[in-house]
Amino acid sequence: MNDSDKKFIIEYETETWSRCADSYLDTFSMLTGQMLPRVIEAANVTSGSRVLDIGCGPGNSTRALADAGAIATGVDFSEGMVAAAKAANPELSFKLADGEQIPADDDSFDAVIANYVVHHLPEPDKVFAEAARVLKPGGRFVFAVWGAPSEQSSIGCFVRAVSAHHDPQALPHGPLFGVTDKETFLPLMESAGLEGFELTDHETQWTCDTLGPVIDGLWTWANVAAFSQEKQDAIMADMKENCRQYAVDGGYMFPHTAILGHASKP
Repeated sequence: MNDSDKKFIIEYETETWSRCADSYLDTFSMLTGQMLPRVIEAANVTSGSRVLDIGCGPGNSTRALADAGAIATGVDFSEGMVAAAKAANPELSFKLADGEQIPADDDSFDAVIANYVVHHLPEPDKVFAEAARVLKPGGRFVFAVWGAPSEQSSIGCFVRAVSAHHDPQALPHGPLFGVTDKETFLPLMESAGLEGFELTDHETQWTCDTLGPVIDGLWTWANVAAFSQEKQDAIMADMKENCRQYAVDGGYMFPHTAILGHASKP
């Protein structure tokens, strides 16, 4: 990847997730947080484990690690996310840092996790290598990301609504965006010096009493507020109509999928 493309992706991701920092806990984390118990289990976290949380966002994943008994440190490239994480968890450690340059010594952590992060990275090979560097021998690197794009129901409802009234441009993204096959991830793990790589599929659900969290999260993520009010109203109407099929007694249930990957440092 050339420097110009990398810069474009970094700027887009930083701007987007900084914009989402204040609302993430009440929106997307309702879905992405469902993988945290699986991530923590796969990382073999026990009381006293030193764990690094790459792309910690507003700190809910770092909080979950601490609640599991870990001595957890969260890092994120977004100032807004780090500020939100510190405000919500003043007793935990958070640092503004790029995953390509982790501020830690070699062999520092028993585990490194990345929950819904690696698909955002312009050069994931460098981040995987850094994760391996800071892991202790025998330590595990664990990540979770979206499953197949076609299996993300709430996002699909939103994309269809936006596309009906706006010509969406291709979003900048890292090379692992939408990737779900082991054959793509395996060379990256092996190049980083990690072994025993496994990749598994999982079903998740975004369940909520109202459409508020889903709409608020996706609205902020896509910066729909920048559209004209007329266009926003049209997108909102279509979004609500698209979501009707996922209505259940007492609210909504959107099926999703995720994949979980893990490997160990020899």
